[in-house]
Amino acid sequence: MIFKTSRTVESLSYKQKVLLMIGIFLCIELGLMVSSEFSVALPKIIEDIGGIEFYSLVFTVNLAASAIVTPVVGKLSDMYGRRRLLIIGILIILVSELLTPLLVSNIYHLMIFRGVQGLGGAATAVVGLIVISDIFDIENRAKFLGFYGALNALTAIVAPTVGGIFVQYMSWHWVFYSIAPVGLLGLFFVIKYMPEIPKARNASLDYKGITILSTAILIFVAITTVGGTRVPWMSLTMFILVLALVAAVTLFITSQKKSADPIMPLHLFKYRVFIICLFSVLAVMFAATGLIYFLPMFLQNIYGFTPTETGLFMTYRGVTSFIFAAISGFIVAKLKDFRLVAIGAMVIFGGTIFVLTFFTTSISALAITIICLVWGTSSGVLISIFHTGIQMNLPNKDISIAMGVVQLFVAIGSLLATSLLGLFLRNANLSLGFSYLLFTCLGVVLFALVVFIVVLQRRNLRAESETELVKQQNLNEELV
Repeated sequence: MIFKTSRTVESLSYKQKVLLMIGIFLCIELGLMVSSEFSVALPKIIEDIGGIEFYSLVFTVNLAASAIVTPVVGKLSDMYGRRRLLIIGILIILVSELLTPLLVSNIYHLMIFRGVQGLGGAATAVVGLIVISDIFDIENRAKFLGFYGALNALTAIVAPTVGGIFVQYMSWHWVFYSIAPVGLLGLFFVIKYMPEIPKARNASLDYKGITILSTAILIFVAITTVGGTRVPWMSLTMFILVLALVAAVTLFITSQKKSADPIMPLHLFKYRVFIICLFSVLAVMFAATGLIYFLPMFLQNIYGFTPTETGLFMTYRGVTSFIFAAISGFIVAKLKDFRLVAIGAMVIFGGTIFVLTFFTTSISALAITIICLVWGTSSGVLISIFHTGIQMNLPNKDISIAMGVVQLFVAIGSLLATSLLGLFLRNANLSLGFSYLLFTCLGVVLFALVVFIVVLQRRNLRAESETELVKQQNLNEELV
C-alpha cells in the first residue's frame, strides 16, 4: 500500500529529506502551475465550450473550494496521518487534471473539475508545509520555506509562457496534460521518502465547527464575488449577506470555545507572533494581489505598453523574486529570527508602491523595469516569511493547524483585493483610479508594517519570552 511505510523521521538521512522536499515542492507547484497556465488558456477554452458569462466564476469556484478545505486539512493530517493526506491530495490533483480535457464538454463540467482541483491543491500545499516542521529543525525550516517562496516565483515566471505556447501552437488540452511528468516525479519522491509521522492521540473532527466555518467562507466568497458588480454595496441584499457573515463568524467562535477538540483552537490567538503574522499576510496578500492583477491592465491602458512588454516587466519581477526568496531563507536561518527580513521586505514593497504613485500618467520602459526588479526583491520573500515566523515560534503541536489558518488568510487577502480594488477600475479617469488603488495598497502595507514593528520589535515584549518558552516546549517534545 502506498499509504503505509516503515520509514520514520529519525531513519531519514539529510539527503533523503532533501529529496522528499523536492517531491513535495514539485507537487505543491502543480496547483500553481495549472492555475497560471489555465488563466492564459481560459479564453480559448471558453471559445470551445461556451459559458463566457461564467468566466470569473470558474476562478471563484476553485478559490472557494480551496478556502473551505484549507483550515480543515491540518486537523485531518493529525488524525489520519500526513503521508496519507499528502498522497491523497497529490492524486486528486493529478487525476482531475488529466481527466479535465477528456471529460469537460461545458462550463459546468469545467467549474466542477476546477473545484476538485482546488481541494487537492489545498490539501497538498497545507500538508506539505506542515511536513517541513515535522522533519527539520528551526534553522532548516527557514531555508526550505525560502526555497518554497523561490519556487512560487519561478512557477509564476515559467507557467504563463508555457501555457501560452501550448494554447497557441498545440491546444488548451496540453495545459492539463503537461503537468503529468512533474506530478509523477514528485509523487515518486513522496511515496519513496515520506515517513510515517505519529498521529495525534484521541483526536476527533469538529463537524459542527467545520460546517459553520464553511458556511462563513461561502458567504464571504459570495460577498467578494458579487459585491459592487451584480449586487450594489449599499443594498438590502448586501446588508443581509454581511449580517449573515457576522452571525456565522460569531457562531463559529462560540462553537470553538465549547468544542472539546476544535478545528481552530482559540488558544492559537494568544501568541502575539501568530496574530501579527496573520494580519501581515492578509495585508501583504491584499496589496500584492492588487498589483499583480491590475498593474498589467494599467500598464497597457494608461502607459500604452503592449501585452508582450507587460509580460516582460512581470518576468523581471519574477527573476529577482526567485533569487531573493531563496537567499532570504539562509539569512533567516543565520539570524535565527525572521523579523528583520520581514520588515526589510515590507519596507521595499511599500517603497515600490510609493514610487509608482509618481507615475500615474506616464512612465518609461526603463523606469518600470527598475521598479519591477526592485519589487521582486520583496515579493518572493513575502510569500513565505510569515509562514517561517509561525513555524519558528509556535509549539510543534500547533503548527499543523496554524499552517491551515495562514493559508486561509492568504485566500481571504486575495479575495478582498479582487473585489474591493476592482472598484477603482470603474473610475472614468483611469489614471485617478490607478492612484486610488496604489494609495490604498500603500496604506495597507504601511499600517501592517507599523503594527508589526510596534508589536514584535520592542525587546521587553512578552512575545520574546513566549519565543523562549516555545523553543523549550519544542525541545521537550523532541526529547520525548
